[in-house]
Amino acid sequence: MKNTLLILLVVIVVTISALFFAQNDAMVEIKYFGGSVEWQMNWVLIFVLVLGFVLGVVSILGNWLTTKVKLANANRRLAVHQKEIKNLRALPIKDEY
Repeated sequence: MKNTLLILLVVIVVTISALFFAQNDAMVEIKYFGGSVEWQMNWVLIFVLVLGFVLGVVSILGNWLTTKVKLANANRRLAVHQKEIKNLRALPIKDEY
């Protein structure tokens, strides 16, 4: 059931995207510091969408890697502490009071 809904959602998004892509075929001029270029509007939209996705992934990647390193360090410290506790519990108790 979940896969069917996912496939249906993908088909709907692709259909809407194709219709939107077909409607925006006008030529636009993009001016930048070194000159200008003329592209179809639908290609400009796709380029901007992909560029935004890539920039978003790159911005999240740094935080994700930092979190993974911190988690690995915490797991190592936890293992050391658990081993120390196990060793302390194994020591015989000497009551000399």
